[in-house]
Amino acid sequence: MMREAAAQIAIIGAGASGLIAAVTASGKHSHSVLLLEKNARVGRKLLATGNGRCNLLNTRIDDKKYHGSGKNTALALLMRIPPAAVMRTFENMGLALREESDGRVYPFSGLANSVLDTLRLACDAHGVQTRCGAEVKKIQCVDGMFRVYINMDETILVHRVIVAAGGKAAPVFGSDGSAYALLESLGHTVRAAFPALSPLKIPVEHIRGLKGIRLHASLTLSADGETLRQAEGELLFTEYGVSGIAAMQLSRFVKKGSVLTIHLMSEAAAAVQIKLRLSLFDGQSMENFFTGLFHKRVSLSLLREAGIPPSEPVSETGARRLLPLLINWRLPVLSALSFQHAQVTAGGAMTDEFNGQTLESLRIPGLYACGEAMDVDGDCGGYNLLWAWISGITAGEAAARSLPEGAA
Repeated sequence: MMREAAAQIAIIGAGASGLIAAVTASGKHSHSVLLLEKNARVGRKLLATGNGRCNLLNTRIDDKKYHGSGKNTALALLMRIPPAAVMRTFENMGLALREESDGRVYPFSGLANSVLDTLRLACDAHGVQTRCGAEVKKIQCVDGMFRVYINMDETILVHRVIVAAGGKAAPVFGSDGSAYALLESLGHTVRAAFPALSPLKIPVEHIRGLKGIRLHASLTLSADGETLRQAEGELLFTEYGVSGIAAMQLSRFVKKGSVLTIHLMSEAAAAVQIKLRLSLFDGQSMENFFTGLFHKRVSLSLLREAGIPPSEPVSETGARRLLPLLINWRLPVLSALSFQHAQVTAGGAMTDEFNGQTLESLRIPGLYACGEAMDVDGDCGGYNLLWAWISGITAGEAAARSLPEGAA
């Protein structure tokens, strides 16, 4: 069936960027907004962010926090809508916030559902029509308007469309990359999507027995002698490789032949420890050499990597073989894990095909895109949600302003 002018603005996808776009478009202008979500409920992935605490954003911004072809677009929009402005937007909706370590901002409640409840209430208050179970199959541009095909049996006609359908990461929450197909069908170039902020897969023989062990270390990802990325923080060994924030920061840069180097300590500190332990454990076995410094299973792994039997007596020869591992423990990386394990998607619609100030398509006037639909991804720590907020606000505001008041 055909339903014409069901709303002036249709937003496809009710995740973080789609919800804030709907609030912005409906709250500042008198235009009607239709929010379409293919899942049975809105904001499913948002509820899982920050381990259910929802790290909304980060107040500490620099040019190394964003990646992809849209990096400069993201940084430019952050100049116009800085973190403080985003915080005020949420506070004006009633969400209490608090800033924790490293500039990370969370809801005061410590609960992601406080964020989702705030956005849903604001949508309701502004008259946003929210429809769940509404999967958009196709979009057509017709005489300056858009025909949106929903499910298999409904078509609506609207003045503006915002594609906010997200990427492919965490498909358990309904992410399937459908935004990319919609934008490609409308003539946009989409950079192939790949997992970002995902654990690293390491050959099992190098990590046997380490599952569940956590270390604080500096990490370097390299390939063919080139440093690809560095990070510092917690490292978690798993049955398939390494996880933890520091390791996941490296994942989008993994390529064939990548090596993960774990720097357990500086060269000077390692030399001091080796000398001390040669004295302390003289006459004992190498199995005891790192007692009091590392977890026993880490000690055994270092011995294995150095080719030293645990029963071998402590010696300067053995200690010299262990010294390089304390400074540069090198592990081959097979790959980053798949979208099922990733927190965010790298890749997406090329931002040079959109107006950098409004996120309106340069190819089809009246079409906008935001969030993970675009080729922008950020580091851990609230940067991806920050991009969702600023891009959603930008697209929602621009789409609403482009329509005259009272447009039918």
